[in-house]
Amino acid sequence: MCWSAVRAILSSRSIEDSYDSTIHSYKAQPEIARWENCREQGYVIVFRVGFSSPQLNIAFFEHRNSDSICAIEWEQSTINTPTIDTMDTNGKVYKDKWDVSKSVNVGNYDEMADWIMERLEAFWHKHDKKVKATK
Repeated sequence: MCWSAVRAILSSRSIEDSYDSTIHSYKAQPEIARWENCREQGYVIVFRVGFSSPQLNIAFFEHRNSDSICAIEWEQSTINTPTIDTMDTNGKVYKDKWDVSKSVNVGNYDEMADWIMERLEAFWHKHDKKVKATK
């Protein structure tokens, strides 16, 4: 259950530059939900910047056939948290169980957490500029 360790690390971090003092809140607030794919258990992070921006989804889990923690990253806007049944990667990733965005050895949960934070921060910086430009 190393994916639980990844979640614990992520829960202790925030994207600090998303704090908006006018609303006294963070504009970037990822949501975390359970990810279940039979033997692959983990979490999915849903990340939006504002209401009209695209949505980044990152599912991370322990791979069912190896001792590794894997992540799948894709953009898809959803009302509810995406699941394995509702995800639409447009054929870009997860064509089969080995086609993932990132994979690390099972003990390297800190490396996976760092990678996920890098992806969230890159998405934030890319889309926050667009949100500010439309104001």
